[in-house]
Amino acid sequence: MAKKPPASRATPIKEAHHVLQDALLRAGKNEAGRHGEIAKALGVSPSMLYKWREPTAQGSGQPNPLQRTALLIELTGDTRIVDWLAQRAGGQFTLVASEAPNGNLDRAANVLVREFGLLIADVADAIADQRITADETQALREKWDGIRKRTETFVRRCEQGDFGSKS
Repeated sequence: MAKKPPASRATPIKEAHHVLQDALLRAGKNEAGRHGEIAKALGVSPSMLYKWREPTAQGSGQPNPLQRTALLIELTGDTRIVDWLAQRAGGQFTLVASEAPNGNLDRAANVLVREFGLLIADVADAIADQRITADETQALREKWDGIRKRTETFVRRCEQGDFGSKS
């Protein structure tokens, strides 16, 4: 069977200035002067805030906060920066495995379903006594983080058109 073409990402990665522009437009959509308040809270001028919405070559010549944060992560190699930001936003950062995928996608899907089933069994065991200890919580977090990472890798493989062989 012929390999299917890669699916396009539902959420394309935007340039940093576009992300800032969208965020500022959303924040100031219904309030006059909101951008001025944001600039004041950040300790920058409103004109700097607007310059961050432009590509660096056309703007102030200074990288915007997103570009600077990305560079800081690149220079330090420390993704805890991203995890901290994600937690502040109510989420959590999931690093995608960089290793080459092993086996076909059907087998990978079965492994994910099995691992998720085992996690559900662990949750049921943990709540059996009507309380969850710190050790049980930590073990659940570690298992969940592993499953989330492998699931993200699985979905990325699908997006790249790696649908495996149907035997």
